[in-house]
Amino acid sequence: MKKQRITITHQLEKTKHVFLVVDPDKLSQIEKIRIMAKMNVEMLFINGKLYRM
Repeated sequence: MKKQRITITHQLEKTKHVFLVVDPDKLSQIEKIRIMAKMNVEMLFINGKLYRM
């Protein structure tokens, strides 16, 4: 399981956040929760997919 590095830019604050995930096209539940908590958001739009709490 090699992890890939992804960079997400916050839409309003324009801050960049870097995360390591297994598959950027399909986030696991744990990855999704961790990213949302760190960015302090309720929704993510990554690689054309919308993730919600």
